[in-house]
Amino acid sequence: MNLEKEYDVVIVGGGPAGGQAARNLSKRGYKILLVEKHQSFFDNNFSSAGMTLEPLTEFDIPESTIGSYWNGLSIQCSKNRYDWFETEPKGVVLDFSKLREFLAEESKQNGGHLLLGYKYVEKKSLGDGLQLKFINQKTTEEKIIKTKIAVDATGPLRKVMYNERDEQPKMTLGSGTEYLIKVDQNTYDKFKEKLVFFLGHKWAIKGYSWIFPMENQILKVGAGKSHLKSKDQEETDATTKKITEKIIEEYIQPTSYELLDIHGGIVRYNDGLKDIFYKDKVVGVGDVVSAINPRGGEGIRYAMQSADLACESIDKFLKTGVEDFESYKKKWRRKKLLKWRLSEVSARRMYNRYTDDQVENRVQFFHKNFSLDEMIDSLFNFKYNKVFLRSFKYFIMKLSYKINKKSF
Repeated sequence: MNLEKEYDVVIVGGGPAGGQAARNLSKRGYKILLVEKHQSFFDNNFSSAGMTLEPLTEFDIPESTIGSYWNGLSIQCSKNRYDWFETEPKGVVLDFSKLREFLAEESKQNGGHLLLGYKYVEKKSLGDGLQLKFINQKTTEEKIIKTKIAVDATGPLRKVMYNERDEQPKMTLGSGTEYLIKVDQNTYDKFKEKLVFFLGHKWAIKGYSWIFPMENQILKVGAGKSHLKSKDQEETDATTKKITEKIIEEYIQPTSYELLDIHGGIVRYNDGLKDIFYKDKVVGVGDVVSAINPRGGEGIRYAMQSADLACESIDKFLKTGVEDFESYKKKWRRKKLLKWRLSEVSARRMYNRYTDDQVENRVQFFHKNFSLDEMIDSLFNFKYNKVFLRSFKYFIMKLSYKINKKSF
């Protein structure tokens, strides 16, 4: 088989991280190829895609990719629901497929190439670069492509970074299911303009569930869970699929609904961001380097941020030949490690240790003490200073009350 094309960079995986890397590098004038295993970006729509407004400006994301705006949060525990609302929009729910398509199209407009429907098979070192093999999933046609460097944007599978039999770092596993449903107008109106999260054992299992509004009459409903074993929680035979269906039937209670799509996936997260960021002319971005926060939040934003940071080192390599990718890892860890570590602790407590009453008390405390903007800072930006300070004050107050009570 002859080499069909040669590129400066081949990006494997057309998600937000891969698409942003393609967009970034094509703007810099490099000859790039973005490879996506699905025939269309609408064949793989797995992401809730809820985010704040800031990433729209940060990444120049157009209105055409927005499914809806939201101006409030609801957290439904096993017993009660807690609401935060304002009149002005605080964030958006993106149409994940349209976002991925936009990033790829912008890359093409900048001279980048796109290859749809081809699955990555294997890589071979050429000394001065890599030879990558892809196969068309419908026709089984093979393509062999040479590149100076490759970007692994294959998500938690890390297909390019590791060969099939390579030993990988120890991972924390999670999984999720999401339904895209069309509901009647009255039902949709109950859930528009807000993000609904579920915590506690009634509506979630070792994680959280959600309802996000999309365009008119379309809702995204899903559940995600951690696979960590817990001594403090009872085991259950519930699955994320069963929980999602329960939310639709018992919580949303639509007059009728049409199931438009079901999708799901596995998350493999490396505690402490100890992933391999670069090896043998392969650079990892997005979930390959555990860019998703372990507690949840704006996974798309952080996937795209990791891609932009990686592109700085790729640019330097292509210009000078210097493989300075350790700086990529150091910069990312410096920016994210503390927040991610705190999120790991928070997630394990909330999802794997707390009883229903503990979850309820925690959310009730947030509702009494935090505004919508402060909740957004905690849930999406992982800013914990105010949370820790007020929690500490609350703890001291309760401790003082108990001491004083005993004194009398």
